[in-house]
Amino acid sequence: MSMIVVDEPQTPMEAGHSPMYVETIRRLYIKGANAQLSRILAKLLPGDIALVINSSEDVEEAADIFNLITDFQHAGETLQEVNEDFQIHIISVCGLDRAVAILEGLPPDTRGHIIGKLNPEVGQHLMNALDRETQKEVQTLLQYLPDTAGHIMNSQFFAIQETVTAKEALEAVRGMADHEFVFYVYVLDEHQRLTGVSSLRRLLLTKPDRLVRDIMDDRVHTVNVDTPQTEAAKLVTEMDLMAVPVVNDQGVMRGIITVDDLIHVIQRADTESMLKSVGADSEHKMSILSEAITSVARTRLPWLIAPFFGGLSAAWILGMFEDTMSKVIQLSFFMPMIFGMAGNVGSQTAVVAVRGLATGVIKVSDYFALLFKETQTGILIGLFYGLCLSGYALVVFKSTTLAFVVGISILSNITYAGVIASSLPLLLQKLGHDPAVGGGPYVLTTVDVLGVINYLLIATLVYGL
Repeated sequence: MSMIVVDEPQTPMEAGHSPMYVETIRRLYIKGANAQLSRILAKLLPGDIALVINSSEDVEEAADIFNLITDFQHAGETLQEVNEDFQIHIISVCGLDRAVAILEGLPPDTRGHIIGKLNPEVGQHLMNALDRETQKEVQTLLQYLPDTAGHIMNSQFFAIQETVTAKEALEAVRGMADHEFVFYVYVLDEHQRLTGVSSLRRLLLTKPDRLVRDIMDDRVHTVNVDTPQTEAAKLVTEMDLMAVPVVNDQGVMRGIITVDDLIHVIQRADTESMLKSVGADSEHKMSILSEAITSVARTRLPWLIAPFFGGLSAAWILGMFEDTMSKVIQLSFFMPMIFGMAGNVGSQTAVVAVRGLATGVIKVSDYFALLFKETQTGILIGLFYGLCLSGYALVVFKSTTLAFVVGISILSNITYAGVIASSLPLLLQKLGHDPAVGGGPYVLTTVDVLGVINYLLIATLVYGL
């Protein structure tokens, strides 16, 4: 019998390099060695197989490799780790029996999410093949909008009536091992409304005959089925929860969202925020390497219009101060430093503001507190670099006037850069726009244009020109 060897890296992977087994599997796939490849996949962890599939640039190749996984449970665990686009294609092209077997082994929220993304005709065909209980679970999730908590909640959760004892609750826990209850036991009243929550630890340590309602915590953090997923993610992050219960308008518990379900929501929100802050397409899902150059340029070009006209404005302003620049030529030497430092401070502050708004740490009502703090921070940073730049100007050019001008300019530019960068995202949020778009080109353009005016105006006044 021949031995199959999968090359594993013997040293830590360098950043940006895939494990050696990824290329090994790809070579076997190209050679058509499906029998060998199937045996290798059976020995790999789901996350390792998903890494191979996600690194593929061809959806057909990804589907072919996935379909070589013979064990349905193994295939389902792998599918949960695969990128969404590959998930949809894999389920769409694999046989009906295989697709049904894999989907029925998935958690309800994952199953519903995948079916909801399928072509309607394909999705309905699969729905008809699922058993009635599974169909009902999927239909329950699909009745909610895609970006709501109800759409990603898991309808399999552990809950008990408030009138049972701690002993009865623990016995019920042992009989419900397949439910995703994490470490929380939710307590319901006779109408299935959520009234409290208890930890397993509390149930274990309390007296067996005590009623659950006497030991539960009635301060439960919940989200509505129609709550945006990003809001649910904020709640889990702020309160350091492992799961959050989902209720309807009547307070009846419908499911739970675990922290692992929300990781993808947080990652997606962070990615969209980052792309918007630099003027890129937040809806873009294709690989930058495979997208057409014209498409990339068409997406980015409109966002650069404001910086372009900002640059023209700065050039026009420089022309207005031509007399000042010609008489004190040393002023031009410090322009890159003064404008660059202000831009860097503006970028830092904008990232903090946008991120704070995204996570809920900063609210629009915190504007004046944030403004006061950023002003103080700007003054402190500006004083440090103002003294450094003034000292340099004094030593190199032997001019106290020049030292004063550049020191005051960098102090004021850095200070107002922080003010602008913290104000613009909050203003956009107040007006109902996405604050992320205020974290990139617009902040830098505003800071640069005002920086030119400020610097040359100070120089003109101090030199009496």
